[in-house]
Amino acid sequence: MQKMKYVRYFACLILPVFLLVKVNGQALKDEAEIVKTLTDYMEGRNKGDTARLRSAFFPGADLRHINANGEFAIWKIEDYVNGIKPGRRANCTGDIISINIAGNAAQAKIELYYPDRTYADYFNLLKQNGKWLIASKSFSLYPVRPKVLFIVSSHSKVEGTNQKTGVHLGEVAMAYKIISDAGYDIDIVSTEGGKAHYYGVDVNHQAVEWFVQNTDAMRKLTHSKKPDSITARIYKAVFVAGGHGAMWDLPDNNKVQKLISEIYDNNGVVAAVCHGPAALLKVKVKDGSYLVSGKSVTAFTNNEEKASGEKKLPFLLETELSKTGGKFKGASNWSANVLVDGRLITGQNPASTDKLAEAMVALLSGQ
Repeated sequence: MQKMKYVRYFACLILPVFLLVKVNGQALKDEAEIVKTLTDYMEGRNKGDTARLRSAFFPGADLRHINANGEFAIWKIEDYVNGIKPGRRANCTGDIISINIAGNAAQAKIELYYPDRTYADYFNLLKQNGKWLIASKSFSLYPVRPKVLFIVSSHSKVEGTNQKTGVHLGEVAMAYKIISDAGYDIDIVSTEGGKAHYYGVDVNHQAVEWFVQNTDAMRKLTHSKKPDSITARIYKAVFVAGGHGAMWDLPDNNKVQKLISEIYDNNGVVAAVCHGPAALLKVKVKDGSYLVSGKSVTAFTNNEEKASGEKKLPFLLETELSKTGGKFKGASNWSANVLVDGRLITGQNPASTDKLAEAMVALLSGQ
């Protein structure tokens, strides 16, 4: 009898797992369809492809906004599409910021970037006969905010083991909140794009809790950009988050190195924390020298690696930064340590992240 009870309990336990897989599979399919519709909207609009633009909307859909006179206005979709000159390209790029799906209804946000202005587009979408279309759009113009680029690892496993790794979520979250609150827009890029594997999910930490509940921020991490899609000159600063994953895919990534060097050479700020400085090892600036050469730098120390028990690393970061000409200055294990040398800022460990982000904001404000 006891065995029968156990079998029944086990069956009840696994049933929701299969249901979850099925639901998640449908959610992923729905999201992919919504992304296609939103891409038709953005590219149709920005490339002057009126047929493609019209295909993203239900017939009878509308656009709603507060006009220049401060009045509520409704713009019929046909009037909107007919006002666009076929084949005329807009000097504009766009990003999908968030998607929220519930059954056959969804909401999404897109941002459209012009050199001198930004639009926020909010969409209500409905699914009919398996196809997602836009039912209405509300939009507003708002001032351009300076941009900061976050670089994270795509590496998910410690080589030679089954141990998971990736980017440290706490470091991303702490820096993201401080920099965003200071008035900067943030984009996240990873070596491969798409979902960045992360760990360090401490929901008792205020910044981490804020980040995981912020659909815009979380989507940028789970739908990260590819390096090829990034225009370095639009960013005032770059921040490289740590996590052991950075030790494998960041040091030899030429595209990541190019982004960092271009932002630095354009008078931008470069910052990296914990294992993030691994991305700086081979970065060269416009005079041909290594970025870290002759500069005061810090990172996760050799002593901290020993204390943490990690034995499968491809190299020791403190050692390699010193070989590249960096003047390495470590503090005691797990203590906050941030070094600022010109426009280069480095932090020793996760505990250094908030002070590093504050130093970034202060340096950017001074510029």
